[in-house]
Amino acid sequence: MLGKIRDALKFKYHPPQLAPAAPQPAPQARPKLSPPVTQPFTGSTSETAGPLVRSPDMIKGNIDHSGHLRLLAKSDPEAVKMSIEALASSRQRLTVTYGTDEVSGYMTGEGMLDILTITRNGQTVTAYPVFKAGRPWPVRITRITECENALEGQLELSAGGTTLNFFDAMYFRGRHTYAPGKDTKALLAGIAYVVARTRGQGPQEDDLLVRYEGGDIDDYVFRGTVHDVAETTAPGGKARVIKTTVRLGHESKPHDFYVCATAGATQEKVGPGDRISGIIWLQGFVLP
Repeated sequence: MLGKIRDALKFKYHPPQLAPAAPQPAPQARPKLSPPVTQPFTGSTSETAGPLVRSPDMIKGNIDHSGHLRLLAKSDPEAVKMSIEALASSRQRLTVTYGTDEVSGYMTGEGMLDILTITRNGQTVTAYPVFKAGRPWPVRITRITECENALEGQLELSAGGTTLNFFDAMYFRGRHTYAPGKDTKALLAGIAYVVARTRGQGPQEDDLLVRYEGGDIDDYVFRGTVHDVAETTAPGGKARVIKTTVRLGHESKPHDFYVCATAGATQEKVGPGDRISGIIWLQGFVLP
């Protein structure tokens, strides 16, 4: 038996001669995500506000933006420093004259994520991040909430058979022009407090924006599928821009939606095809 095994091991295998494989085309690189960006203003511009069309429906306390700025910085002192540096390096300025008051907004104008600083007669009033990626949505203004400083506000909009609230980053410019029933276009985007991958396909309702009960009226929960991801520069470092799809209501068609997630908002990478969920600050601005 052992002899037969030794004889079998002496057999030399000659593989068949195969024709050379045809060259395969090199894989095509996936196009990089290039979100549309709308600049609320460019260069140095001055305007004079017209008469007030309608008083706001509600006055609320001023918004504490420290939590929003902390998404860009590692600490409160760093966030303050970042705001000061953003104002010092600003390249875009819009000044709106309200009687004897001159209200100015300053931005660097670079990248999709920026810091907007608002001053009144040369004194800083507030500063907050602005995410400028996305395509405008056709909406109708239904309610106006103004802060005590009269330069910040949240607008309730009707679209897709439902209503939602967002922080109007350019309220200091448009406040005299707003009135319930006005049809307009608004760029809406999300700055993430937190984003994470989820499991399963999820029901169709997952692409709806839902109010986050633990936050302000412009804080929302979203769920959806990642269509693309790109990195962008941001104050304090880098951020990920996530393209997904949302609907404003059950009667609304899916609409491209962009979420900005800084390093402090996500602890894991996400890619095309991933199911994600998160809590966002819904903000943007009305197009003039």
